[in-house]
Amino acid sequence: MVSKKDMMILSILQKGARTPVSEIAKHVGLSENGVRYRLEKLEEGGYIRNYVALLNPKKFGKNTFAIFNLEMEPKKMKESIHKLKMISEFIRIYQTTGQYSIKAFGLFDDEEELTDFINGKLLSEIPVQNYSIEIITKNIKDGIYNV
Repeated sequence: MVSKKDMMILSILQKGARTPVSEIAKHVGLSENGVRYRLEKLEEGGYIRNYVALLNPKKFGKNTFAIFNLEMEPKKMKESIHKLKMISEFIRIYQTTGQYSIKAFGLFDDEEELTDFINGKLLSEIPVQNYSIEIITKNIKDGIYNV
């Protein structure tokens, strides 16, 4: 379990992962070494997975964001998951319940590239029984878990 001070540190880091330890220390009322110690414990405990720069895909020409609902062949699920993980166009992949056993999120330059990907890569390399694809038309909320 994390303390109130830990939660304050995590909240500051979520607003800006590059916030200097000295500034965090001032806000939470701890020494810099105290903050470093807590950060180390939070990292070791798995509360902090990574420090990353969040990139804007559109600035890299990725203007089409698609959700793939994939019904996989049950006997080939393990093999299929391994292959899906190797596909660079997918940025998130989840195993789910319901008709579709996999939900994957992919980024593409445009709808033409998406179509080429479906026909030339996805359906030719992965044993998919059934699928549907949804294109995101508007981002309403794109959040992360916040403390």
